[in-house]
Amino acid sequence: MDLILWRHAEAELLPEGGSDLARRLTAKGERQAQRMAAWLNERLPDDCLVLSSPAARTHATALALGRDLHLLPSLAPDA
Repeated sequence: MDLILWRHAEAELLPEGGSDLARRLTAKGERQAQRMAAWLNERLPDDCLVLSSPAARTHATALALGRDLHLLPSLAPDA
């Protein structure tokens, strides 16, 4: 079994009193996610399992792969 850990792309700063789970990707982060997803998709097997935190920035990063993914609350920050 191979395990690949992919950190989310560049995200907005946490606003005062804001929710860490709601932080979104910046425009630069969206581009980063697309580029890395293209690179990964050339190397990942078709049947790989994609797991993601429900945090908005992480979910958006994983969605760039264009594959089925599973959101796991246990992967959320502070879980």
